Amino acid sequence: MVELTKENFDARVTNAEGTVLVDFWSPGCGPCRAMEPVLEAVAARHPEVRFAKLNAADFPDIAWAFKVVSVPTLVLFRDGVPVDDIVGAVPAQRIEDPLAKGGREGGGA
Repeated sequence: MVELTKENFDARVTNAEGTVLVDFWSPGCGPCRAMEPVLEAVAARHPEVRFAKLNAADFPDIAWAFKVVSVPTLVLFRDGVPVDDIVGAVPAQRIEDPLAKGGREGGGA
């Protein structure tokens, strides 16, 4: 899972082709820590998707730009456009469904 920063966010996410799932998290967040093994398992089953994480506490301006107001929040990007979001600690299937369906048309995050 790629660690995102202000310096690499655009190159890795908003200017990237394909599908990227960004985990907006914070170090003091228990549900964020609980999601780590879930995301690792989903990533292992979906090699076609790039998985990345952004510490929302360190980069609140980026989190706010994508309407992230609580962590954990996962935002699914397709060709640099946010198409879906998932808020809170969720089971793997909740993450895999939008990966299979392609996210919501024209909406989301």
